[in-house]
Amino acid sequence: MIATPYYNIDLSKLQKNLASLRSAFEALWPNFQIGYSYKTNNLPWLVKWMHEQGVMAEVVSEPEYELATYVGNQPNNIILNGPHKGLSNLLLALKNGSIVNLDSFAEIDFIEENIKSFTHDIKVGLRINFDLERECPGETIPGEEPGRFGFNLENGDFDKALNRLSHLQKVKVVGLHGHHSTRTKSLRIFNSITKHLCEVSKKIPALEYLDLGGCLFGDKPGTPTFEEYASTIVDILEAYQISKEVQLLVEPGAALIASPVSYVCSVIDVKDIKDRRLVFTDGSVKHVASQMKAPPFVSSLNTKSSNLKEKQIVTGYTCIEMDRFLTLDNQPELAKGDRITIYNVGAYTMSLTPLFIEYFPTVIVTDENGNEEVVREKWTTKEFIQKSKL
Repeated sequence: MIATPYYNIDLSKLQKNLASLRSAFEALWPNFQIGYSYKTNNLPWLVKWMHEQGVMAEVVSEPEYELATYVGNQPNNIILNGPHKGLSNLLLALKNGSIVNLDSFAEIDFIEENIKSFTHDIKVGLRINFDLERECPGETIPGEEPGRFGFNLENGDFDKALNRLSHLQKVKVVGLHGHHSTRTKSLRIFNSITKHLCEVSKKIPALEYLDLGGCLFGDKPGTPTFEEYASTIVDILEAYQISKEVQLLVEPGAALIASPVSYVCSVIDVKDIKDRRLVFTDGSVKHVASQMKAPPFVSSLNTKSSNLKEKQIVTGYTCIEMDRFLTLDNQPELAKGDRITIYNVGAYTMSLTPLFIEYFPTVIVTDENGNEEVVREKWTTKEFIQKSKL
């Protein structure tokens, strides 16, 4: 039995998510490609697996770009986004033919300063910024505050960026990127983003791709399906008569990896204080909700107890008082040695887990036959002190 705590990746569910997303879009738009969002979960085994399935790498930093190449991606299989690409990394990506979606005038400045170093034409995309909150009230992350990424359409920044790049002989604008961070991931969001991309695409004579970004739901009940996303997006592309030769890109993270991952921890003690049963575990809210805002998790209990307890508060190993991540009502009374499994925790958990008090936990992959493989061993002090001076 594997020592807790650990993450468990259900390989069958991961395969199903990827296949479902692909089939939904390819049925309507054959020139379709997925770029897996490294920031959502950058586990080396996972990003290597994505590469082996023919998925592109969507990265937003020099370390992520380096990881993408380390696991086997050729530069033309990498999408480079984000506000801090790293200037030397940006130059490398442009020269080697990666998809590069520019985010700021500082990046255009850099291209202008280094234009003589390019021995061949380079291709770039532009990320668009517009007031999505106005069109979809209450659905965006920044709300009434302006989104901070890309070139704004309303104030003329996009046109300025396009104009500057059009005067550079070795630079061709061939793509548009529309990712916006939203609370709802609704079909209305993608309707709006797609329409804006199509409108702006009229200004791009050599258009090669439209990149919708991420923020899709996956297999969460009661949310839009992959088929509904695909239909919403493709209906608009066809209404605007976008050529089927234009590649359609999406950059999912959570839609693929959230549901296949569960987290297992063990009970190490219980206490009764006031009218509360406090259950102590070797896990932590830091492993399943790194921002310490634990949503209502779906969970299961591995216990021999048949005695129901009115209320139990499951807590973690840290010295943070609010390290509490489950409230169990009228569930079997937990005791030392019992195990708790929390489901749907694959998105942003491993990437944001801190090296706080304990080090990174074990990660295993379970295949369709129940075979388990450790794909990341629990970190020890040896890993923690690497590259440190003592």
